Amino acid sequence: MAICIAVLLKSDSGAIYVDKGNPYTDQPLKVGELTISKTAQKSPLHTKAYFPQEAGTYPVVVFIGGLNGYILVELYETVLYRIASHGFIVFGIDYRFPVENLQFEKENNLQQDISKFFDQYTWLQNYMSNKTVATIAWNTTGLVCHSSGCDVTLKMIKEKPKLFKSTVFLEPYSQDVKDKIDIKMPAFMYGTQLSEEGNKCAIPGYDYNTFYNLWSCPKIVMNVADFGHCDILDPEPWAACRDVHHCKITTNTTKLPEYHEFVQGAVSGFLVNTLQNRTDALKYITQKLLIPLNLLELKTDLNCTKSLN
Repeated sequence: MAICIAVLLKSDSGAIYVDKGNPYTDQPLKVGELTISKTAQKSPLHTKAYFPQEAGTYPVVVFIGGLNGYILVELYETVLYRIASHGFIVFGIDYRFPVENLQFEKENNLQQDISKFFDQYTWLQNYMSNKTVATIAWNTTGLVCHSSGCDVTLKMIKEKPKLFKSTVFLEPYSQDVKDKIDIKMPAFMYGTQLSEEGNKCAIPGYDYNTFYNLWSCPKIVMNVADFGHCDILDPEPWAACRDVHHCKITTNTTKLPEYHEFVQGAVSGFLVNTLQNRTDALKYITQKLLIPLNLLELKTDLNCTKSLN
């Protein structure tokens, strides 16, 4: 069974584009990008936009990177670019840009004002009105996050749950997952085996399983074998993560392109279902025969019938 929006999604300009292919292998649309800066465009926050270069109406995906939004969006560009190719306008928002000279511990700079993300979201609606041939369906918006960027998106959802249609938590961490989250929004929780081994970069009790257990429904949880916390990053930041030996990651660099395709495919399959209303798209993350990597865990509650653990 599939999570889906109850009615055919439409925008002011017509029906929303639907990707009809296999999200792991097909990339149907060419993608452009745009950098939006606080200095040049006077935006509240620095943002990277990735968008289809074909006319049509596309849902919005807001992405927040790790370290509470301080890991720059451009370090995730391979995955975000490919998600956009499935028919989404992806906005990656950086809380602080650049970040080279921050002294996090002394200045307590990992704290953030959640209202700034909402201010940026509102500002973008006006700024992007004539920047692409694509029509942006602002009333159909999903959230995607990585690591403790999910602390940010969780707070955003709790503050304005009706603003978003669905959410993806990639290797999430948040100390705010303590009590039941009584929000019936489709959610995809994604974990990796190596992120919880060695020097844990995803911490049990605050991780993807905790998000799943406390979330209402509909929800899906997946744990992928043999990969770790930094493997989602582009090659240069991945190498930096490897060199500092902080997070346990794959030692097989030849597998990284395959892994990037997998992550974007899993996220896109979920978003094609929940934002584009393709009812069968969830099969790509709920049916093991269609999932190209080895999983340690796969669970679903799509009909809101199961009680919390």
